[in-house]
Amino acid sequence: MDNRQSYLTLIGRRLAYLKAEVELLNSLNLTDINVYAENFYRDFFNLLGYEFENTNFIENNFAHIDLIDTKNKLAIQVTSQNDNKKIKEAIDGFYKDTNRKDYKLKLLLIAKDAKDYKTKFGNNFNHKEDVLDIKKILAVINNITDLNKIKSIADFLNEQVLQERKKTESNEVETIMALIEYLSKDDNRSISEKPENVDPQFKIYNRFSEHSAFLINLYAELCTVYQQPLFEAKQGIDSVKAIKISSYLKDESDKILTAEANNPQMALERLVELFYGKLSENGIKFDKIAIKYYLLDELINCNVFPNN
Repeated sequence: MDNRQSYLTLIGRRLAYLKAEVELLNSLNLTDINVYAENFYRDFFNLLGYEFENTNFIENNFAHIDLIDTKNKLAIQVTSQNDNKKIKEAIDGFYKDTNRKDYKLKLLLIAKDAKDYKTKFGNNFNHKEDVLDIKKILAVINNITDLNKIKSIADFLNEQVLQERKKTESNEVETIMALIEYLSKDDNRSISEKPENVDPQFKIYNRFSEHSAFLINLYAELCTVYQQPLFEAKQGIDSVKAIKISSYLKDESDKILTAEANNPQMALERLVELFYGKLSENGIKFDKIAIKYYLLDELINCNVFPNN
């Protein structure tokens, strides 16, 4: 698979996942995701060369639309509904203000597909071009010749849309991955104070004296961001799971440490890549720094690199 196809495949999967998630949550009357979608698609379309702003943050009143590009005279209503009535209301309401006669209005369907509408909507609204859905967006992206632009879109979606990962590992590995998934989500993070003494019993120093300063300083820096969410994530782990996780980590990390001639810095990087690979098997990428912090925390607890 060449790079272009790989990027387009990822883009298709992420947009399809987001569409399905919006549709499911809306069916349960959980509509907060619609607000997120407005800013998400603002940033998404701006990657394509537009200059959209969210009308919620503009002082002027822009009824019936969510995104506006005053430079390109383009407006978008972001909606999860695809019925004729919704479209006609948006068109009539938007163009009721004569100051908008020079604008092109489009409707973006974030949860459903566009229909072959029979209604004559007026105001030069061509539903085949002006009602956008995920399929039409993908067709636009597929027509882009600049590989770097396609890559930037793929990277954006990979960062913004965090899919659920299919479970394929043993229970203890799945528990570790669930912890890392929790740490990878921005909403779960919080800033705490930098710890004064990371290694009061000199465990790291006694095991890896040559690398102790590096390991302690790295842990202390990351601790301010990841300490509290890791504490929260571990609350659901019982003693049996904790023992199984400890045994698994000791075995796997000891093999890697031995292969790296007892160098914990090199071994840590390899262990991070091991878990990153497991998490990414379904095409989903997670925060490598979160993985590193989790492993450093387990290192301090002597569950990672247990040999001397």
